[in-house]
Amino acid sequence: MLKKQRDFLRIRHAKEYIDGVRKNPFFFKAPPKRWLMIGAGALIMAAGITAAVGITYIPMFHLTEITVSGTTVLNPDDIHNAIQDIVTNHGYPLVDRKNVYLIKTSAIEARLMQTFPLDSVSVTRNGTVLEATVKEKITTVVLRTKEKTIFLGLDGAYVRDATAEESHAIDIRIGSAFVAEGETPVPLQADMPIILDTQNDPATSLSVESISHVLDIVALLKQRGTAVVTFTFDGATALFTRVNTDQSYDLFFDLNHPVDTQIATLAAIVNTPGFSTPSEYVDLRFGAYVYVK
Repeated sequence: MLKKQRDFLRIRHAKEYIDGVRKNPFFFKAPPKRWLMIGAGALIMAAGITAAVGITYIPMFHLTEITVSGTTVLNPDDIHNAIQDIVTNHGYPLVDRKNVYLIKTSAIEARLMQTFPLDSVSVTRNGTVLEATVKEKITTVVLRTKEKTIFLGLDGAYVRDATAEESHAIDIRIGSAFVAEGETPVPLQADMPIILDTQNDPATSLSVESISHVLDIVALLKQRGTAVVTFTFDGATALFTRVNTDQSYDLFFDLNHPVDTQIATLAAIVNTPGFSTPSEYVDLRFGAYVYVK
């Protein structure tokens, strides 16, 4: 009994010196090795993160230039400034946002598609240069009557009259005028349909269906490598249109029937062995009966 009491008191007094009230504050007790390893690991990790962040600030990785191509009506400076704003105000925390290799090109493409009327946009890195290539969306259609030239929206409604400079640029596009030496015509939207109304009526609008068919014809013929020059309407409510293209012949379309069906018929005729290229037109308005002249 006395031995047990003695051992108990010895352990109790020892604890008072080691961790208790009698502990010597000047006596350093080495921390366990586990805590040393954790501390060392944390320091190494912090050093690695600091080094990785520091590398992003090296000048040789900085964005040096932004280029924009493919615009016609849109101001390329507006797109340039939009990209610069995205680079400056969006990115990863702590790292240098001017580092060209950390710029998310997909995020820039998504933002440009939301901000501008574009059909497509591609942003790529070329060294330290960001190259943006855009394709503008068609937003207006030209309607030219014997009285004036106007712009229509995609709903067929009147938007505004064309200026004299725009009207001249339209003449150049359709081949009724030429570019004078040193002249720079005002830009027009690429692939913008130009409709010529042959009737002497004060038309200022077209139906949504007519506009839709016209846009489909432009898109589907372009897929076949054919560019549309003009559409000819015999009045604003015309059921048919004559399409002047960059080929040696025109095309007749029925605006009351699906365009893709008529394009498929055209492809079947043109791809027939022994097909002889017509000098005037291919008439697609009567279904299976195709007239070639």
